[in-house]
Parts: sequence; C-alpha cells; structure tokens
Amino acid sequence: IGDLPAPSDQCARSTCTASSSFLSDESGSLSLFITALFLLTVVLSFAIIDVSGAYLSQRQLINIGEAAISTAAHNVDLNRYYSGERVQADAGGNAPTYLLPIDCSAAAQTLETELASVQLHGAPISVAHFACDGDVLHTTITAQIAPMLALPLLPGSAMNRLLTIKATVSASNVIGG
Repeated sequence: IGDLPAPSDQCARSTCTASSSFLSDESGSLSLFITALFLLTVVLSFAIIDVSGAYLSQRQLINIGEAAISTAAHNVDLNRYYSGERVQADAGGNAPTYLLPIDCSAAAQTLETELASVQLHGAPISVAHFACDGDVLHTTITAQIAPMLALPLLPGSAMNRLLTIKATVSASNVIGG
C-alpha cells in the first residue's frame, strides 16, 4: 500500500501541464464558428428565397385565376336573363343592383380553356374545385412548381421537392337595375 503514488502524484508535472494547455488552447475555434455561421447563412438565404418565390408564384396564380374566372363569368344564362329572374346583389349603394345569371356549364368549359392556355413557371394549372350557384363562380386552382433554388447539399430535402401552390378566386357580374 505504501508503494502506490498519491492521486495527485500520478502524472508528472510536465505531462499534466501539456495536456491541460492543449485542452485550453482555443486556436482555430473562431474559424470553425465563422464557417458554421456562413453555412447557416447560406441555408437560410436559400430558404428565404424559396419562401418569397412561393409567395410571388401564389400572387401570380391568383392573377391568372382572376383573369380566367372573369372571362368565364361572362357566359350569360340567356333563358334566366330574359325571363326577368334577378338576384339582388348587396352592393351597398342607393340604386338596386343585381347579379347577371351565369350559364354554369359554359363557364366551367371557358375556365378550363382559359387555364389550359397558360402555365405557371412552366407547370400546368389545374382546377381543384369549381362551384357555380347560377350567379357567382368560385374556384380553387393549383399548380406544382419547382423551388426557385434547389439546395445541392441535401438532394432529398423538402427544399428540393415540388411546391403545390393554391389560389381561390370568385367572380360575378353585377348590373344596375
């Protein structure tokens, strides 16, 4: 028992000093930190560009949808129009306003034709939902587009998949009475 060194005497003073100075040496830590921050900034900038691109694509899809549904709403149901059947619109003005009756089947066909002639970033636009109550058209249109920037470091990530963009638009024709 007397031959065992005391715990504080297990290593020579020079060896303990060298290993503790190696562990406390901070050279190179700043370059690792800067590299990590740079990579984080690049990834975040890709994400911000993709989110802003998706927002702008949605605004573009809304504009395309509004143009197409406005054209589709011009299909007048002549039988209802000439029969004098009118639905009053809530326009908030002093003079009475009415909704022009819409031929729903012709409007659906016109909407499909209008959307078939345009694309969103090279992707076709499809009608996900179409509703017509005879006076007002409602539709939801979708397109699947590629992200503006693909992240090359993560080929299977969510940032490299197709984005589904949706827009819901409505249209009616208000006429004064």
